[in-house]
Amino acid sequence: MTLPAIFHETFEARLVTGRVFRAEETVFRVVAGNATHDASLAASCLLAPRENDVVLLAMLEDGAHVILAVLFREETAPARLRLPENSAVECSGRLTLRGGRSLDLESAGALRLESKDLAVSAVNAEAGIVKVNTVFEAADFCCRTLTTLGQTAVSVFRSLTQCLGESRRMVAGADETRCAESILVADGTATVMSKNSLALAEETARTDARLIQLG
Repeated sequence: MTLPAIFHETFEARLVTGRVFRAEETVFRVVAGNATHDASLAASCLLAPRENDVVLLAMLEDGAHVILAVLFREETAPARLRLPENSAVECSGRLTLRGGRSLDLESAGALRLESKDLAVSAVNAEAGIVKVNTVFEAADFCCRTLTTLGQTAVSVFRSLTQCLGESRRMVAGADETRCAESILVADGTATVMSKNSLALAEETARTDARLIQLG
């Protein structure tokens, strides 16, 4: 009895180096020697390959090709870390992110900062916010120069104490203050300047002074 011969081609896993010819989102074209291979990215390779990168290519037993690591890259080429969805970076001790020129944090959705203590120090700061909701139990602010530009600002404080060395308010439109009781104390001179001045009192209006000048 004669059986037909069946040809089985077996592959042995091996490692080679190659150069990335084309880089897409999940598939990479790698040139190794005189052959071109379509390779995927290994889960352990966090640095996303770019064109002209020299990579370590694994040829598996099933014929698949996987990029294990990026070996060499031009110094001027940018780098991008590739992480799968729902990833986390953890450190049991202190973790520092440092940018020599700048450091950007971008999020297409929500960006949250959670910390027991938060300290922010900057020489110049710019903030552009469309809508902000803030809730403070206790807040201490120390500012040399503060410039705030907003179309609408609503602040609600149960208790507020401000200690300022010098303060100046400039209101282009109307300015209104409502309160149950108001006290203005000036150690020196208190001056009210206006084109037209009107003082209204529902019950009693009183002016006490050692010298009163009118006119």
